[in-house]
Amino acid sequence: MAENKDEMVSFVDKHCPNLSGYTLIEGFPGMGLVGTIGAKYLTEKLDFKEVGCIEARVFVPIIRIHDGLPVHPSRIYINQKKKLVLLISEQIIPQLFVEKFAKEVVSWIKRKKIKRVISLSGIRAVPSKEGKEVIYGIASDNASKKTLKDFKVQLINEGITSGVTALIMLGLKDNKIEAFSLMGNVQIAADYNAASAILVKLSEILNLGLDVAPLKKEAKETEKALLEHLKQMKKTQEETTKIESDRTPMYT
Repeated sequence: MAENKDEMVSFVDKHCPNLSGYTLIEGFPGMGLVGTIGAKYLTEKLDFKEVGCIEARVFVPIIRIHDGLPVHPSRIYINQKKKLVLLISEQIIPQLFVEKFAKEVVSWIKRKKIKRVISLSGIRAVPSKEGKEVIYGIASDNASKKTLKDFKVQLINEGITSGVTALIMLGLKDNKIEAFSLMGNVQIAADYNAASAILVKLSEILNLGLDVAPLKKEAKETEKALLEHLKQMKKTQEETTKIESDRTPMYT
């Protein structure tokens, strides 16, 4: 059901069933758009059904159109067979409202009696010398830390994190809800490679049997398009520089 419409953030979830014992996967935009890319891929490849949305007055009035219809910026999906619920957002939350938005998400998680929360996000780290994909993680409590260690996720023991995901982790600290964030190593603005890497680890943790080959293919196509774009920009810059250098000065 919807919360009070006077609230800045409200969950419209009248079609959402009992979520007691479910695992929530959170995919909000952040570094490399890893969370949004990963969550969107899950909705496309697994049997997820849209059951609601998050309405927020902080969203800018820009709505994506899909298959001829408007799409809510932030949506709720479930997979009843696997007992998974997914939150996805395609809009960045303005910094001024991040704390309020995160608190409402945490409150909803507690009300729904969700047992575990896994956030998908990105981090800019030094690439592994062995060339292996390293998945990093932060945990909300010791039980969550153990899960990350069991699945060979590189814990970040000291550092700084920010944004909606960081405040959700803080809000769930010591609440008897297992919660952790999986972070892929981001290299470009929209990093499909980082998203596919964290989905491989997520699939391992949740035993999803997820095939990320199509996402990796999309990563290569995106990378190819980006390189072509940069090449064209360089060519344009060189041509502009040549024109400027060849131009006869008007005054001496």
